[in-house]
Amino acid sequence: MDRFIKHLDSYFRTDDPCRDALLQHTNIREGKYDQIYCREDESRPYWCYVLEGMVGAYELRLKKPYLHWIAIEGHYFTGTKHEYSFNSQDLNIQFLKKSTIACIPLAVLRELQGQYPSMHHFVSIMRQRKSDFFNKKGLIMAYDAFDRYDKLYNLMPTISSNLNNKQLSQFLHIDPKTLYISKKRNIYKKN
Repeated sequence: MDRFIKHLDSYFRTDDPCRDALLQHTNIREGKYDQIYCREDESRPYWCYVLEGMVGAYELRLKKPYLHWIAIEGHYFTGTKHEYSFNSQDLNIQFLKKSTIACIPLAVLRELQGQYPSMHHFVSIMRQRKSDFFNKKGLIMAYDAFDRYDKLYNLMPTISSNLNNKQLSQFLHIDPKTLYISKKRNIYKKN
């Protein structure tokens, strides 16, 4: 919980009653590499803030698994389609490395947003981070398969440096051989 408190100190004053209410309803959960958080046929009505590690969502209905999104430290995800919906996603959400997350029930999150402007502000900042992620991912995916790694390296260096090759090829939706060639080209560009 201390780690979550430290994260919250960046967004809330220590005397903000919203901060205390949020902490009261927060559960800390740890996950191991490759452990499933939520299967595609499940719904987990929680808003989850990544304290450490990475969590990602796989779309499995394609020929090969596609890593649709990733939440890194300081970002959030839900086990539902939307914060205000309890519908399940067609995605398997799993821990991409050993991770720690802070889980808040969605109903509590909605209630706190209605009561406290500071909570509404915090959630707005988190939504903007998620929107920025998807904008960058969209830019990356618009490029040719051989150029995607270079764009990822430039636009999302934290993600490119923390995923293994298998995860990188799933995130960029390219085969491992294309990733190898792309990484090699990227090294030559830097030199």
